[in-house]
Amino acid sequence: MHITKIELEDIKSHQAVTFEFERGTTAITGANGAGKTTIIEAVAWTLFDLLDYKKEDFVRRGAKKGVVNVTFESSLDERQYRVYRDTGNGYYVYDPQLKTRIADKKEEVARFLWAHLGVEAGTDLESLFRRAIGVPQGTFTAIFLETAAERKKAFDKLLKVEEYRQGAEKLRETVRYIENKITAVREKIARAEGELARFELVETEYKTFANQAKELGANLEKLENEVDEKSQMVKKFDEVETKVNELKSAFDKLHTETIRGEILLQQKENELNQANAAAERIKVIEVDYKKHLAALAELKSLDAQRAERDRLRVDLAKIENAIVSEKAEQKSCGENLKKVSEARENISKIQPQVRQQTELEKHRETLRNDLASAKAAENQVNGYEEKLKNLRNELTDVNNQIKVAEEKSADVENFEKLQKRDAEIIGELAKIRAVLERDEQFEREVTDNLIKNHFCPIVSQKCLNLETGKASESNIGKQNGDGKTQIVSLETEQKAITVKLAQAREAEKFSAILPTLFQQKSKTTEDGKKIREEQESWRIKAENLGKIKTELAEIEVKLNALGNPQAKLLAFESEVRRENELKEKLFANEKKLLQLESEKSSFSEQMLKFEALDAEWKRLSAERDQTADAHRKFLANESLALTLPTRQTEFETAKAELANFKTESEKAEDNFQTASKNYDREMHLREKSLLLDAEKWQTETRANLEHTKKREMQLAEELKHLAEIRKAMQGEFQEKERLEKIGEATTFIRDTLKEAAPRVARNYVFHVSMEANQMFREISGNAERTLKWTEDYGILLEEDGFERPFVNLSGGEQMAAALSVRLALLKQLSDVRLAFFDEPTTNMDAERRERLAEQISHITERKTFDQLFVISHDDTFEAYVDNVISVNSNEVNNEKLS
Repeated sequence: MHITKIELEDIKSHQAVTFEFERGTTAITGANGAGKTTIIEAVAWTLFDLLDYKKEDFVRRGAKKGVVNVTFESSLDERQYRVYRDTGNGYYVYDPQLKTRIADKKEEVARFLWAHLGVEAGTDLESLFRRAIGVPQGTFTAIFLETAAERKKAFDKLLKVEEYRQGAEKLRETVRYIENKITAVREKIARAEGELARFELVETEYKTFANQAKELGANLEKLENEVDEKSQMVKKFDEVETKVNELKSAFDKLHTETIRGEILLQQKENELNQANAAAERIKVIEVDYKKHLAALAELKSLDAQRAERDRLRVDLAKIENAIVSEKAEQKSCGENLKKVSEARENISKIQPQVRQQTELEKHRETLRNDLASAKAAENQVNGYEEKLKNLRNELTDVNNQIKVAEEKSADVENFEKLQKRDAEIIGELAKIRAVLERDEQFEREVTDNLIKNHFCPIVSQKCLNLETGKASESNIGKQNGDGKTQIVSLETEQKAITVKLAQAREAEKFSAILPTLFQQKSKTTEDGKKIREEQESWRIKAENLGKIKTELAEIEVKLNALGNPQAKLLAFESEVRRENELKEKLFANEKKLLQLESEKSSFSEQMLKFEALDAEWKRLSAERDQTADAHRKFLANESLALTLPTRQTEFETAKAELANFKTESEKAEDNFQTASKNYDREMHLREKSLLLDAEKWQTETRANLEHTKKREMQLAEELKHLAEIRKAMQGEFQEKERLEKIGEATTFIRDTLKEAAPRVARNYVFHVSMEANQMFREISGNAERTLKWTEDYGILLEEDGFERPFVNLSGGEQMAAALSVRLALLKQLSDVRLAFFDEPTTNMDAERRERLAEQISHITERKTFDQLFVISHDDTFEAYVDNVISVNSNEVNNEKLS
């Protein structure tokens, strides 16, 4: 893979910038903060889905969205592709040749990148980049300084060793699944065997019910013939019974009609007699009836005159009531005019008191305003007192904080000295431990040689000074005692310095907040002075509060003694204002009285013509009352007398119908008696009973037959089901055998995967170690030293027969060793032939920086890698790289070196 272009838009410090790259080694230089590392982060995010912070923090400040475009030439098909990603949701691969997107969304892009990066599908690209391709700045050697467990966790994931373990673990579920399936099949077989145990019993029961069904069928056929014979006989009896019942019903109906005709004839005869009696009664009272009608007609005529008279009486009563009301109003107006005169006299008497009340009320209002101001001032004084109390508490807290901060910041001056001494101790310990480890190795060799064959490793001869068995650690290891003592002493001093450093860091924090606390104290003191001044001004205003209350109470007493003359004055003035109104009302009243008297005289004259009306009304009422009984009786009998002709006709008709009913009834009785002689009821009932018994046996037999056939069918179905179970059980035995074979194979695969994980790891470690050793020798320029990458993923450096762990290497040696292992990993694990080095010369001296730069350039010369990117503010690499890109804010300078 060869990255040809990186385009950044609104990414961190870059607004819109394009970087173009050639094959070979490229140095990316620039001042701190210019955005060099941003280039690596953009590639990591776009191609390897790695971003160590939120996307929002990757966007340039003030922009809504950041965009990265990475264009590369694939080693798979040697074509160029552009990967687009933004901080929203945009993520796709674009083919410039086809001018179309060929991968959309994260899943499709990941599959595309796995193929074109030359790694296996499912590879953790984030881990690959973090551990091999582009290690973040400052962490190049970090993983090799971690514990073996942490290294194992990181590199197992990268080497996919963990995938073997995960595969084996996942197959555990498969094994359990297969075992469960086998158990389920065994359960099915057991259930089938349990059910098949009933086969012979079901078969016997089926034959029994088949025979029963045959016998019941024959019995049912006999019963059905018997029922048919009985049904025919009962049917004949039913027909005769029906005819007899019909004749009896006809006779009963005619007999009933004859009785009803006799009752109707008697009723019509009574009605005829009543009509004759009513006709005789109205002949006797007809004269008085006509007198009564005449009296009613004359009373009706007089009733209109009485209504007119009564209306005149009502109108006259209204006029008399109005006269009484007007006279009362006239009297009231006179009395009110007298009150007006008295009110005019009282107004002049009360004026001095009104003036006194006005002055007192004005003074009272002034005092009330003063009282409100004084109370407000008193409240303000209390409020300021509460503020002062709070400020005092705040000042006390600030003073306490200042005191604590001053005490705890006393050790801040020693911070730099302690930090420097801590670094010196770490360096000294590393040197002493390396020497001690080397001496201990030498001590063990000397001891072994002396014990086994008295051979001295120094002069390569038999040792003549010590006897066999006399070599001991006290004789040979005496020279190491001082080194161990120094380590103990330095570690003790380091612990003490660590405690003091923690105290000094704490002191530094308190020292930083002291200026703020002093500023807060000054502000609190100044606020207190201002509040005291304002409180004093309000206190002066509040001093007159008692005097104002006393004076206000005296005024209230005086006002109560006056009794509110202003209200009295208003009442008197209101009375005086009514004088004209009352006079006008009195004049109108007198005028109205004259009019009403005139109307009263007119109505009295009209009432004279009705003087004889009451006498005439009395005479006619007496005549009406005397003839009222005759009138009532006439009306009561008139309608009945008018029905006489109709009732005579109805009587004759009822008489003829009764004679006809008697004749027909006698004929029907003769027919019924004749038919009854041919019908035997007892025999009819006996045959019916025999038919019911036969039908009952027929029903029971049919029900038994149906039940027997139903059970026969059920047993047939059960036999069929059991036959199917027997057939299916053969298949279950085959399935059980198949699953057992699959289970054995799965267990074998799982065991193989479990054993493969450490073997794969050892294989990777062996090849990476060989490749890393070659690179390290080239970088360090020393072929006598051997770099080893161990099975716990640690790094050892063997020199002159001694092995030094990674932690005891110098800073430059650690960087070179880590670089070698990471490049070897990348070469072994993928087809990716590019790498990023972010500040790789950290902790290296000038000579090693020069050698590292030279060896990095040789890597691309040997075609081991297509592209290497070195991000550094050090100019050491510029003489050894193929291209230099200088980054300065949004300005980019590309330089091709020959």
